[in-house]
Amino acid sequence: MDASAQRPIVAQTLPSRNEFDEQAYVQLHPDVAAAIRAGVVGSGWQHFTLHGLKEGRAWVPQPDPLVGVRREIAPDDEMFRGDEEHYFDVGASALHCIEAALFTARRQASTLHRILDLPCGHGRVLRFLRRAFPAAQLTACDLNRPGVEFCARTFGAVPVVSSVDVAQIPLGEPYDLIWCGSLLTHLPRGQWTAFLQLFHRLLAPGGIVVCTTHGRSCEADLVAGKHRYGLEDAPIAALLAEYRRTGFGYVDYADSPGYGISLALPSYVLKNFVQQPGWQLLGYHETAWDQRQDVIALRKG
Repeated sequence: MDASAQRPIVAQTLPSRNEFDEQAYVQLHPDVAAAIRAGVVGSGWQHFTLHGLKEGRAWVPQPDPLVGVRREIAPDDEMFRGDEEHYFDVGASALHCIEAALFTARRQASTLHRILDLPCGHGRVLRFLRRAFPAAQLTACDLNRPGVEFCARTFGAVPVVSSVDVAQIPLGEPYDLIWCGSLLTHLPRGQWTAFLQLFHRLLAPGGIVVCTTHGRSCEADLVAGKHRYGLEDAPIAALLAEYRRTGFGYVDYADSPGYGISLALPSYVLKNFVQQPGWQLLGYHETAWDQRQDVIALRKG
């Protein structure tokens, strides 16, 4: 990017984080880039808020990336932990994964008429699907009834309350796209099979499913103690032992039989799920969603 072509300005008041083009700021100020490399400051935005504004440093505005996105967050949204920037970044990250799958499949966004978000939660991703595919019929499906109702009310989605029994989930539309974020990551192997069979049945010919898994990065986080996923030492040890022995590991949460944490090597996923008849692999990208979960894109053959 040519920062000089973006008409740098000098602000008298602090702009919002979304307005501030961090890459351009670092390019405009080589000393800031050097300070970041040296670990003196963590980012261009941090430098600007601490020093740059007071020093009258030039910065470059950028379009608000959330233009057209409904920003209302439900008060009982369990995925929102007070950090709006990260919350919306996760939703945008999901859309980027979907767009990558569409690009690989050479599928135009205008050809997506019915889209399913399962599990939809309170619409962390669905709000980005509504902006990206304004003419599509969106279906919001989750065990969380208030979340489904919020998605219907706020984003105009068709509400479907899910079921613990995969065979009883009341879905029947032929969908052109299914987004399944952070569901298989919590289920044992048999439930993976059941959901992938459900997705294959629900997709129209040529339809695409984009789903996420816990892979090698999550294993590394567990080993380093960086992220424990709500598990105690003994379940973590059991999970890692099974994963290293077979390529797939799963343990329940302490109070949730049949629901917990799974880990799967890419090689295991490809061999045991993707190679099933009827699927074409569009892509397998490690840590593509929120820089943590792996993303698999499949097309119905």
